[in-house]
Amino acid sequence: MQTSIDLVFIWQTMGKSLRYLPATLMLSFVPFLISFVVGTLFALARMFNVPVVARFCSLYIVVVRGIPVVLLLFICYYAIYGGIDALAKSFDLSVHSKDLSPLWIAIIALSVNGTVYLAETMRSALMAVDRGQMEAAYSVGMSTFQGLRRAVFPQALPKALPNLCNNLTATIKSASLAFTISVVDLLNGALLYASSNYKYLEAYIAAAILYWLLCYGIDKSLQLLERRVNLKTERTSL
Repeated sequence: MQTSIDLVFIWQTMGKSLRYLPATLMLSFVPFLISFVVGTLFALARMFNVPVVARFCSLYIVVVRGIPVVLLLFICYYAIYGGIDALAKSFDLSVHSKDLSPLWIAIIALSVNGTVYLAETMRSALMAVDRGQMEAAYSVGMSTFQGLRRAVFPQALPKALPNLCNNLTATIKSASLAFTISVVDLLNGALLYASSNYKYLEAYIAAAILYWLLCYGIDKSLQLLERRVNLKTERTSL
């Protein structure tokens, strides 16, 4: 049994793991951006009570919110790979599941999960804007889209920034689960390096430090952005 922690190996593992940082960033930011766009559309559909669409969005949120991220990863992994192979067999296609990187499966699964939380974040931010803003936009001849773009969203986004920061941080931490479907990211890179000498404790510590640094840097950057946006909003209101 390992009795001491090899600090040198932790440092070496961090260096080796950094080569997989682009994969982790892709697993974090791409699903976040997709979730932001789709989640905002979900929020608008529920806000304006769009027939059928609003009920679908509500059902989607209820169902997906109750499924752990790791299960979504496995469901998407087997469903998409199985679907591709089934289509290839049925239509005699040259494309097979082995041609699709598991990285994209992870991005899809994380986007499916993230949409739930981004939808709620944006809906709360949009609902926080006075309804009179849209009425004022209509009174000067603006369309719904123009009113949202020029009146509602500029006020809603500053309100949403703190929760958006939390959502992004949560996405980064959820992305570490992608190693379960053989995606080589920061965590999997650390574990691969430790497989030669079985110093897995050091590998986990090294990965934890890297994830903490990444989340801390993003958190501080978004806090700075939030302060600037709030300052700009205060100056505009004056």
